[in-house]
Amino acid sequence: MLTIVTSGKAAPGVTTSTWALALTWPGPLLVADCDPAGGDMAPGLLAGRVGADRGLLSWSTAARRGVPAVQAATMVAQHAVQLPEQPQLWLVPGVTSAAQGTSFTAEAWDRLASALHTSRASIGRDTLVDAGRLVTERGCWPVLRAADRVLLAVRPSVRSVHAAQDATQRLRLELGDLAKVSALVVGDGPYSAGEVAKALDLPLAGMLPYDRTAAQALSDGATVNPKTLQRSALLRAASSLAKTLTSPTEASRAAEMVAG
Repeated sequence: MLTIVTSGKAAPGVTTSTWALALTWPGPLLVADCDPAGGDMAPGLLAGRVGADRGLLSWSTAARRGVPAVQAATMVAQHAVQLPEQPQLWLVPGVTSAAQGTSFTAEAWDRLASALHTSRASIGRDTLVDAGRLVTERGCWPVLRAADRVLLAVRPSVRSVHAAQDATQRLRLELGDLAKVSALVVGDGPYSAGEVAKALDLPLAGMLPYDRTAAQALSDGATVNPKTLQRSALLRAASSLAKTLTSPTEASRAAEMVAG
């Protein structure tokens, strides 16, 4: 199952949400940071623990054109970083800047999309992707098209909903429809999660609370006791959402949406 977290502008917390889901995912997971503007997953929770020899760019160099998708998927694992405290979780660090992102060609995104889509069969892991913000025509669109599910992160505010509406237009244009897109409402605001989903004309995937302490640890590399992080409101909510997303019923529904 390939699940993507993305957003419009207005910083609704894509990286924090992706990490929260990843740390509570009920099974082996491959996480890929595919933000073409420069990934924040490794500089956040794994600040100072990831070398430049692992990540999307090193994988792209190794898995050149012509490498079969299954083999390319296996090679993705070779360029991932395993979390020592959570061995079932692997992270493929992203590019470090927008300038590096431009060197990741459309053809490379196509190859990555095929590799990530086959990860369940080839390496026995679900895949979770941080796709960053959908604010330009550039981006990891082949990966988004290959997804089984797209979670559009949005805060319950007018500014964030307007940004998410622009993102839904881009998604509709690139994907053909919004059948596999749902809203992930993050934090509190003047509107309910249901009102936000209705304004976007999307089903509601779930809600994650604003948790400053946990967010600083996941996105900014702040030092937090691991037990405190695991007991945080954010990770407790993410655990519930991750179980829902991976339930047999939800997985079957996502597969039907992609097939349809």
